[in-house]
Amino acid sequence: MKTKKMKKDLIRSLLIVGGLVLMFAFSSQASVDQKGETGTLSGKAKVFRARHSGNVVVYLESKSLKKEYPPPDKHSELDQKNLVFIPRVLPILKGTTVDFRNSDDVQHNIFAPGKVEKFNLGTWGLGGVRDYTFNKPGEVIILCNVHSEMVAYIIILESPYFAKTDKDGNFRIENIPPGTYILKTWHEKMKFPSQEVTIAEEEVKEINLELKKRK
Repeated sequence: MKTKKMKKDLIRSLLIVGGLVLMFAFSSQASVDQKGETGTLSGKAKVFRARHSGNVVVYLESKSLKKEYPPPDKHSELDQKNLVFIPRVLPILKGTTVDFRNSDDVQHNIFAPGKVEKFNLGTWGLGGVRDYTFNKPGEVIILCNVHSEMVAYIIILESPYFAKTDKDGNFRIENIPPGTYILKTWHEKMKFPSQEVTIAEEEVKEINLELKKRK
């Protein structure tokens, strides 16, 4: 009797393990297939009359995109070091929480005077961190009322399909659902006219942008 029971238990265990293996295989394949259905937009932006072509936010808009995307669990960070905000430009998804850190051995303050978000987080010293959640799309200027020369920009976007250029102007937006979008850019001084761009499945579309002074 014990031998029969042991055989039944062994067969049951093998069936369970086999089922788990199949579930993992199907799940992995589904992930690959889903990823394969998306496209990529990459390219280079040239900012005229600027020291470099970094800090350009490139993003996509479309009526076919979701109205709401879940914000990341991980907080973004804006540091204060050597009397400079790092990074100077921070693009985030709507609903993201930003940690404001002071890495200077002096007092710093964080406040936003704009219409999109208006707040003052107060003043604190070395090692201190305070946070704020951004729930409205748009541009928020971040200032320090202790050091008037300090400025940063937080760009709150409604979809995750965005990127920020490096100093050479390179950018890359991945996992874009196939479709037609309006490509837009943000820069603190320069502009680029919006344009239509279509992304196909598994396509890596290359595009070059030229930003000139705002009129």
